[in-house]
Amino acid sequence: MSASFEWLQAETVYREVRPSKHGDELRWLVNRETIRNTQTGELVTRACLRHPGICVIVPQLDDDRILLMRQFRYAVNTALWELPAGTLSGRETQGRMLATETPEECAARELLEETGYQAAQFELLADCYAVPGLSDELMHIFLARELQPREQALDVGEVIYEVRGFSGAEITAMIGNGDISDAKTLVGLFLALSRRPGGVQIAAR
Repeated sequence: MSASFEWLQAETVYREVRPSKHGDELRWLVNRETIRNTQTGELVTRACLRHPGICVIVPQLDDDRILLMRQFRYAVNTALWELPAGTLSGRETQGRMLATETPEECAARELLEETGYQAAQFELLADCYAVPGLSDELMHIFLARELQPREQALDVGEVIYEVRGFSGAEITAMIGNGDISDAKTLVGLFLALSRRPGGVQIAAR
């Protein structure tokens, strides 16, 4: 944390608690935080979403196709093509969310629950902030290989209509057509496809 800023007050105004197969889970906090600029003395108050982080998984089949899911999202009232992803288990500590599992543990669990596939190998591609103007949510993006089909086990409230493998050419066409519009999915796909010969060439709409 920068020494140029001092957190004076953090009031938690909302806690997102969701039912799951593992019991009720605290997902994130919404705080009203007051920060002082130690150089100027200026006070600012911001709403901050405190989050334990998420894992995004790029599941690559043996034939190099990538698995995508068509998942219903309540906030936008539509189904989106997405990579599997999930929130790290966490606990509240002094107005912040502290992860209580590793990103690798979360990635393995979420891949199996959402797609029904288990991976023998996970490779970290990048860590990046999702919305740093609002939240400290950190995205851990993994490439998953050596997939074996198991059994899908969706969590409470999850609606996934389809899980299907797509070639690199099909994915780049979907991105170009606007058929993939989920930000975390776009980041994960760009990272994975950029490693392939020829990289990613997206035609402008």
